[in-house]
Amino acid sequence: MKKHLALASALLASGAAFAQSSVTLYGLADVYVASRKDADTGDRTTAMSSGGVYQTRFGLKGSEDLGGGLKANFQYEHGFALENGGAGSTGFSRQSWVGLSGAFGEVRAGRAWSAFDDISGSTLAAKNSLLAPNQGTWLTTSYKDNPDNGLYYATPEFGGVSGAVSYGRENASAGASRGSVASLNVKYGSGPVFAALGYQTEKANGDATALKYTRLSGSYDLGMAKLLASYGRVAFADASTTEWQLGADVPLGGGWLLSGGLARSKGEITGFSGDANYTGKLVNVGPEVERTGYSIAAFYSLSKRTSVYGGYRANKIKTPGAADKDGDVFALGLLHMF
Repeated sequence: MKKHLALASALLASGAAFAQSSVTLYGLADVYVASRKDADTGDRTTAMSSGGVYQTRFGLKGSEDLGGGLKANFQYEHGFALENGGAGSTGFSRQSWVGLSGAFGEVRAGRAWSAFDDISGSTLAAKNSLLAPNQGTWLTTSYKDNPDNGLYYATPEFGGVSGAVSYGRENASAGASRGSVASLNVKYGSGPVFAALGYQTEKANGDATALKYTRLSGSYDLGMAKLLASYGRVAFADASTTEWQLGADVPLGGGWLLSGGLARSKGEITGFSGDANYTGKLVNVGPEVERTGYSIAAFYSLSKRTSVYGGYRANKIKTPGAADKDGDVFALGLLHMF
């Protein structure tokens, strides 16, 4: 009899523990058709692609209440190409981490978004999509967003102010020390005002010159429209490029949102090449190149989880001693979240 009672007690205790745990399967599907004119070649192509607003993905996330306000958390997330089902390079390459959260904030260990990535797209027009005016214009979007072997810490919010720091170690070729990605952010949000500052450094190895990214973002919600502004800077040794974007989100009612803006980039850093994983990429430096971009995009919510979007973006590249180059994108897409 005592054995049966002990077994029943154990099962009840186990059930109580599971009742305080949760696991969620989630994801989104984003596909679009676009007609593009390449600014470098002048060629126009029309094709279906994936990830016009957000990269198509699926994932698992969950938490367990450990008591006293402490929780254990995890998240696995993988991106893929909706147009052909391509699964990308590695499993759960977007995120794969485990951590703890509580009154002290949150800690994550594994492959997680960097602190810089937390605020990078926070005030960019057109939902930071392929139709955002900075696309094809900015260079500060080429940072490493989810370094390997990472540690991440986010503070609790104090009067609207919060922050985060992160550090990751990237794999290196034989005989070389590992590269590193270190970043931080500070942000404020209260009422109609939002402001954020982010900074990230990337080194190919312990002796390499650091590539440095800075982002300052702000927005003000007027009700009838939200004003958006962003500033960026990328620096490598004595060379640098500065960038800015101004835009607005205008809700039109009935599920419609109109968004657009103007972006500009100018400096001696003209682009990147080399390592596809960003850390250790080659930095192209030359005479100052000026890039400008503008766009207008519309988003319509068919439901809380499904929306359609479309718009136009154009960009121009001015290089000293060379002819101007023009590019543009017309796109129409469908986004569903689950």
